Amino acid sequence: MSQWCELLRAGELEAVLLASVCPAPVEGMAWLRLGHWGLLLACRLNGTESAAAPPPRTFRFLAPPVAAAPALHHALEEQQLAAITPLDAVAASDWLAVLQRGDGLLPLPPSLLQTSPWRQADLTAVWPWEPLVEHLWLLVSQELARREAVLAVVARLRERIEAAEHWPSAPRSCPP
Repeated sequence: MSQWCELLRAGELEAVLLASVCPAPVEGMAWLRLGHWGLLLACRLNGTESAAAPPPRTFRFLAPPVAAAPALHHALEEQQLAAITPLDAVAASDWLAVLQRGDGLLPLPPSLLQTSPWRQADLTAVWPWEPLVEHLWLLVSQELARREAVLAVVARLRERIEAAEHWPSAPRSCPP
């Protein structure tokens, strides 16, 4: 968190989008609540049909490093169903390459599966055993938090997050 704040204070960034359950106060910064969305678990089935049941195996949760997503790690640990493998990957292609092994469950919003390159990856989405919810915030300097342009961006992001939360497609099932 301190790294993001330093970049904001130095003027290298104007805002940072973060996921957190309850962000801690940061001197000189403002947390602007954007909303939340439920997460699915994406996986890659090995076999000729995506509806085919996978062979018995051990799955693992894939997630960003704990420092980048502490709330997600906590929620996954609460489920006590699989080991968590933190990945430093940034690009979608890196995450997809790890999913191709066929033993990973990646938490992500349902709407992401409808975008490229995720749609082409032929992933299967499963509902988590217990709900996984990601709360999204925009971290900005207190000065920027009062500007009309920033408030307009926040309003637009809230609309998009709300729309993503109510994505119409249901996931295909993949029993782990």
